[in-house]
Formats: sequence, structure tokens, C-alpha cells
Amino acid sequence: MKTNTNIYFTVLCIALLAFISWGCSEEEESINQPVWEQEVDQVKAATVQYQDFSKADTEGFIDVSDYVPQMGHHYLLPARVDDKFELEKPEILLYAPDANGNMEFLGVEYTIMVDDPNNPGAPPEGFTGDLDEWHFREDLGQWQLHVWTIKDNPDGIFARFNPNVTN
Repeated sequence: MKTNTNIYFTVLCIALLAFISWGCSEEEESINQPVWEQEVDQVKAATVQYQDFSKADTEGFIDVSDYVPQMGHHYLLPARVDDKFELEKPEILLYAPDANGNMEFLGVEYTIMVDDPNNPGAPPEGFTGDLDEWHFREDLGQWQLHVWTIKDNPDGIFARFNPNVTN
């Protein structure tokens, strides 16, 4: 009987150590992760509910672009459009129809308005570091930044176009 107790105790200790070790490695990974990647994780967490397209529709996001090749549809929430970068509140959600015609969530886009489109100044401070690729749309008077939070982009998470968006 004592042998069975020792075996159970040993198995329990091994399982507990494995669990503690697994938890530590996740924490270490998060700590060692670059700040911009942690920020992208925040965006993903803040926008995960939009994988259900009806949630975006219910909240008032509207299609302002129709389908754009290598980008998809741009669904804008007009109330969010201003001159501020708010990490967890992107102005635009990107969608494309999947094989069944359902809208697939691809990522987000930030839109920052400028006072003088003829003199837009430097790109906004967005994600930590210099990897984000802002581009200025003169016709709209705004800085834009795509972030491919869901749809993998071989050109990079912040690239303007995504060749994997092929509908």
C-alpha cells in the first residue's frame, strides 16, 4: 500500500512541476516578446468579437470601400474617426468573403485625420518601434495603418496590401 501511495505522490509532484514549468515559460515568452507584439496581442484581444461579422454590423460599422484587391472590404465606425491613435479602438475592420460568401475577419486599419492634407506632417505614433507602415491618403486627408491581426501576410503584419487576400 505504501508503494502505491509513493507512486501517486510522485506522479502528482511531476504533474505539478510540469504545470508550474509550463506557466513560467508562457510568462517568460510574454516578457521576452517585443512591445509591438504585445500591443498587437492587445488589439487581437480587443477585436476578437468581430470574427462574428454580425457584431460589427450591429455596432454600426459600415462598408466604405466595397472590395479592394489584397485588402478586402473596409468597415468603418464613423464615431471613432478623429485625430487620435487608440490601440484597442481601430476605426476600420477588414473583411473578405470566404468560399461560402460569409465575411471573414482579416485584421484592422487605423485612420488618423489631419488638419491640413497639404501638410500632413510625420506619421502618427502608433505601435512601439518603427515597424508600422503608415501611408498618407491625400484624397481622404488621413494617415492609414493596416494591421493583419488574423489573416497571415507574407509581406508583414503592417504591410498595406496582403497577397493572401484573393477574393
